[in-house]
Amino acid sequence: MLSNRQSPNARSEFLAGCRDIAPVLVGTVPFGFVAGVAAVGAGMTPVQGIALSLIAFSGIAQLVVAQLVAAQSPAIVTLAAVLVVSLRFLMYSAALSPHLAHLPKRWRVPLAYLMTDQGFAMGTQHYGKAGDRHHRHWHLLGMGLTLYLVWQAAVVAGAIAGAQVPASWSLDFVVTLSFLVLLVPALRSRADLAAATVAGAVALVAAGLPYKLALVVASLAGIGAGVAVERGHRR
Repeated sequence: MLSNRQSPNARSEFLAGCRDIAPVLVGTVPFGFVAGVAAVGAGMTPVQGIALSLIAFSGIAQLVVAQLVAAQSPAIVTLAAVLVVSLRFLMYSAALSPHLAHLPKRWRVPLAYLMTDQGFAMGTQHYGKAGDRHHRHWHLLGMGLTLYLVWQAAVVAGAIAGAQVPASWSLDFVVTLSFLVLLVPALRSRADLAAATVAGAVALVAAGLPYKLALVVASLAGIGAGVAVERGHRR
């Protein structure tokens, strides 16, 4: 008979997920704070910035929205840009679906909402371990819920702090700086470098497009370049 340690229950898996995500929170707090400040700097009210975070729960998507709102882009352009930067979650869901497909919808829906880049990486690693997998979705819930609560608290703090800054202090630069901070650690392969290079070049060339469409065009070009390089490398 397996011991309790070998066969963890739902509570132990949930607490393990809360503990495992803890190191990630060191970077989550300043990122969330910047997202809150950027939303207010783009012209949103603190309530609107916080509402955006509660609905989207995606740092990159929130920064994209802030940038496009600051540029007064049409809603359709903003939604298209958010869709492009969020396409990676299709791959995440496809990779985790074999482990979660047996769960009822009341589980799969909240787990999908709480999915993040960090949660996906740590979740796939946890499911790859040997042992009883019956309660491992509780591990995902523990990670996702902990990250969600900390993120929202950081965004609220940033939105409130941003509202106290005089209007003469333009905070638009915060959005650009935050993207640069995210970009450098993400460049880990030739495909990543190609995507970043092409996207940056296209963004500069297409900078004159109306409604900040350069962001959407550059994102699509970067994704295409990254996919092309990755396929060439595999061949």
